[in-house]
Amino acid sequence: MAEEGFLEIETPTLIGSTPEGARDYLVPSRVHPGSFYALPQSPQLFKQLLMCSGYDRYFQLARCYRDEDLRADRQPEFTQIDMELSFVDVEDVLDVNERLLQRLFKEILNLDIPLPIPRMTWKEAMDRFGSDKPDMRFSMELKNVSQVVKDCEFAVFKGALDNGGSVRGINAQGQGGMPRKKIDALVEFAKGFGARGLAYAAIQEDGTLKSSFSKFMKEEEMAALIAAMDGKAGDLLLFAADRDKVVYDVLGNLRLELARQQDLLKKDDFKFLWVTEFPLLEYSEEQGRYMAMHHLHYAYG
Repeated sequence: MAEEGFLEIETPTLIGSTPEGARDYLVPSRVHPGSFYALPQSPQLFKQLLMCSGYDRYFQLARCYRDEDLRADRQPEFTQIDMELSFVDVEDVLDVNERLLQRLFKEILNLDIPLPIPRMTWKEAMDRFGSDKPDMRFSMELKNVSQVVKDCEFAVFKGALDNGGSVRGINAQGQGGMPRKKIDALVEFAKGFGARGLAYAAIQEDGTLKSSFSKFMKEEEMAALIAAMDGKAGDLLLFAADRDKVVYDVLGNLRLELARQQDLLKKDDFKFLWVTEFPLLEYSEEQGRYMAMHHLHYAYG
């Protein structure tokens, strides 16, 4: 960072409360009874003040605190390499971060990260992987089959499309022989992400079909659907039909679960990706209105 003209500056960790994407941790003040300091969720405001006052490139190894429940990818406190640059555009920011990642991985793990890092828009990531942080270490991409099934009489597909939703599927290649019990467990897993159920079609090695919904479909409709999914003997096709948000959530997580079950995720396999063009707002079902997308802060800070 020093080579790139950045100055390391430590910003305060006892600050006035400036709520961002999460809850602040509060610290009572001894000299002002009844008043509280907050611990910073990020150095956001301080680094912007530094830019305004003429320090055009700053960085620090910043301690950040967010009073949130523990999750696999979210801790109450963490350290990040924090930076701010003045008079730059997106390309400058991506470039300096790419080279930083490349240097870190080379020095620490002796791994060569090829540059430039691939990019994908948020929309493409959601359509192909059902996630805004897609795991690129395996394929199993989502396919939108709404057009293929738009005229069928299967109520689950029809209902989703009539309500402005979509029908999408994933092809778990080579999993056509999965026992019914395991498929039922996948259905229950999907329900945890808002699905009312999962439609499945298992193509046996001899080409026969075991399916939860084929009886509601014409033979040619089923054949067209399997073709659209590149279904071959030995494959398991799984479909979700609902509002896009639910379908993405269900299939995006199902894809990861299937990869875990098949041991496709190797810890020492690194596939970098920039996800660009996040929407500014997302619709909150709970609040019944559009809200600033929570990722913005994390992407920015």
